[in-house]
Amino acid sequence: MDVWQQRTADDPALARQLRSLLDRGFLSDAHPHVVVHDLGKMSRRTEVLKSVFCPGTLHTVAIKANPLLGVLKRLVDQGLGLEAASAGEIELALAAGCPTHKIVFDSPAKTRPELRRAHAMGCLINANSEAELERLVALGRSCSGYLGVRCNPGLVEESRESTTMVATPNSKFGVPIERLPDLLERFPTVNGLHIHVGSQVATASDLLQAAQKLVEVADRFPNIEWLDIGGGLPTRYREGDPGLCPGEYWSLLRQHIPSIANYRLITENGRSLQAGCGWAASRVEYVEEGRMIVHFGADFALRECYQSDSWWHEMELLTSRGLPKSGELSALDIYGPLCFSGDRLASKRLLPKPDPGDIFLLHDCGAYTLSMWSRYCSRSMPGIVGLDGDEVVLLKAPESAGALVDFWS
Repeated sequence: MDVWQQRTADDPALARQLRSLLDRGFLSDAHPHVVVHDLGKMSRRTEVLKSVFCPGTLHTVAIKANPLLGVLKRLVDQGLGLEAASAGEIELALAAGCPTHKIVFDSPAKTRPELRRAHAMGCLINANSEAELERLVALGRSCSGYLGVRCNPGLVEESRESTTMVATPNSKFGVPIERLPDLLERFPTVNGLHIHVGSQVATASDLLQAAQKLVEVADRFPNIEWLDIGGGLPTRYREGDPGLCPGEYWSLLRQHIPSIANYRLITENGRSLQAGCGWAASRVEYVEEGRMIVHFGADFALRECYQSDSWWHEMELLTSRGLPKSGELSALDIYGPLCFSGDRLASKRLLPKPDPGDIFLLHDCGAYTLSMWSRYCSRSMPGIVGLDGDEVVLLKAPESAGALVDFWS
């Protein structure tokens, strides 16, 4: 299977990786959960991404998908840029060694000081609104030579609106595309356009239609040199999910929008690159009739708990030694450790009969899980391990009690 499409549940290396972690003392009484990121798989996916688009494309990765510094450094070392959705994420990009001309700054609430600093450093800034564009134009041309504006294609009906769909007519993101020509007439120094449909809610047709609308405007204005086509490639969480690999996406763009190749392109993938590189393991702590309690919940898998229809993850139960759990399947409610009833990872999920001490796996959670960590109940963050073949790298040590107290001090 194409490495880009491979889910962690389908990865034959996972069982060996888990046994290696158990041999190293992970999933102990003191540290009953761990997050794992396959750096080798991420690197192979990165090479796929770099190989299929036209030369000169700047591929950036959304920091918000997975802000671990060790992960970001690996991406930068492979020549990728980083997309920052806040001033804090710019600091992470700099700490990862990302050249400033490869940092894309996207946010709907950039302050004047943030704009001045990013502009002075030569970051690529996409203005989210006309008011922000006015602030940005007043700063003059940056040393990156990039002055972009985000547009909203308004191509998705309100009935499909979700927490991550950003292409509906009432979205807070971007200038409505029908107003874009007038804006470009009034601000001729703009030389780049940005678009993003959403995360895990866009179809291939949505992505193609949004890009088509963007190029139709860009082709009318000779000063437009760059197109930032965002990310949003759907990820395979379920076995039957179609997904969308970069090669297929680029082929669709070239086939239906041939003039897109006339522009310098920027991409901003996050989930599609990272999700299938990560998995998490927890000891089963308690078992009662029809339910079990583990050490991950809404603090880690926030969307799984609140929007399970949209953010479904495959789950697996293994023995304490990491071997497949046998036995008749039964419907289980799986709860996390937090003190509210909504802290439920799954309802009536079919799994073998659990026992305390078994290992619970949450698959394909390398994106938008740890980055959304909740401090509710002041649970310490788990250790995060990076794997590259047989090499094990501690990306982040388990949070100590002292570090947790410092956070609230």
